[in-house]
Amino acid sequence: MQKPLYQRVILDLEGLIKKMKPNEKLPSERQLLVKYGVSRNTIRLALQNLEERGLIYRLHGKGTFVSSIYLDRPNIGGIYSFSEELTREGQKATTQNQSLELVMPTTKIAEQLNLAENEQAYKLVRLRLANGQPRMFSTTYLPEKLFPKLEITDLRSKTLYGVLKEKYNQLSVIAFEDVQAVSLGKPESEYLDVKEGSPSLKIYRKTINDKNIPIEFTISLARGDKFIYRSRQYNDLIK
Repeated sequence: MQKPLYQRVILDLEGLIKKMKPNEKLPSERQLLVKYGVSRNTIRLALQNLEERGLIYRLHGKGTFVSSIYLDRPNIGGIYSFSEELTREGQKATTQNQSLELVMPTTKIAEQLNLAENEQAYKLVRLRLANGQPRMFSTTYLPEKLFPKLEITDLRSKTLYGVLKEKYNQLSVIAFEDVQAVSLGKPESEYLDVKEGSPSLKIYRKTINDKNIPIEFTISLARGDKFIYRSRQYNDLIK
C-alpha cells in the first residue's frame, strides 16, 4: 500500500535535512509546492510533523530552518522527570534554585524557543541533587511572553512543571532530547563536586505544549558516574 502524500514528502525532506547544515534555510512553501506538485495543506502537514520532531524550526516572516541541534528522539516514556527517575532509583530528589533572571537569549536559544527578535526569556539556573549529592546542573530558558512575572519564589514549594501548569496553564506534552558525552569544565565540576575534566552527559532538551509551542529549552550537565539514563544508546557513551 502506497504511503500518503504528506508522508512521502516527509521522507524526502528528512533526506534533504540530513544533507544540510544547522540553521540553513529550507525551500519556501511555494517552492515546495512546485517541487512536489501537492496541495498547500499537504506541505504544511509535512512541515508540522518535522517541526514537532525538532528537525526544523520556523521564524515568522523569515522562513523554515534546519534545527541547530538534531533533536531526533522523543524522550522514552513521555516527559522526563528528574524526581520520578530518582524515585524509581530509590533516592530522594531535591532542587537548589541558584538564580532566575530575565535575559536577551542568544540566537541559538531564541531559535529553539521560536522567539522573535528582541523577545526575552527567563534564565533559570538549578542544581539537582540525589540524596543530597549533586547530580545535575541545569540552565533552563523560558519565553517571557508565556510566563510573565515568573519569580524564583514561585519555585520554593513546587516543581517547575507544576508552576507552569498551575500559574500559567501551560501543559508539557512532549520533550525532545539530544545527549552528548563531554568533559566537565571548572565551574560545572565545582557545582557537581567532581574533578575538572570528569565525564559528563550534556543534555539538550526542548519541551513543547499541547499547542505545539516551545515552552522550555534546557541545557544540563549530569555526572557521568551517577546519572542513569534509560536509553542504551546514550548509556554506551559513558561506558
